[in-house]
Amino acid sequence: MKLPARIAKAHKHGRIKPRPVKCPEHLARVATMRCLVQACHYPATVHHVTGYADRAGRLARSDRLVVPLCPRHHQIQHGPRFSVEALGHRGFFRQYGIDLLAEAQRIEAESVALGVLSDG
Repeated sequence: MKLPARIAKAHKHGRIKPRPVKCPEHLARVATMRCLVQACHYPATVHHVTGYADRAGRLARSDRLVVPLCPRHHQIQHGPRFSVEALGHRGFFRQYGIDLLAEAQRIEAESVALGVLSDG
């Protein structure tokens, strides 16, 4: 796959570095789950939670704070506004009543209890 010119230039000059996966077992576990949206039964992709449901602001991207969302609810930005990428985290909470950060923290705690993640 050929990269767009501006991204290729950034790679060439060392400004973009690949992000190391820090929790591969946890990400694999979340990837096997169904989408969090109740009526949706499609296989999920992994969404990194970087926002809040109840206030403005951003969280640092972490492989520990992830949730399962199908492509429709995760990434589709054109047409009807269904996805977290189109709605934002607060809009997603208003639309579906799902606090993605709380769900990510619940899933993270489950992974710690199962021994998939270290505590902390």
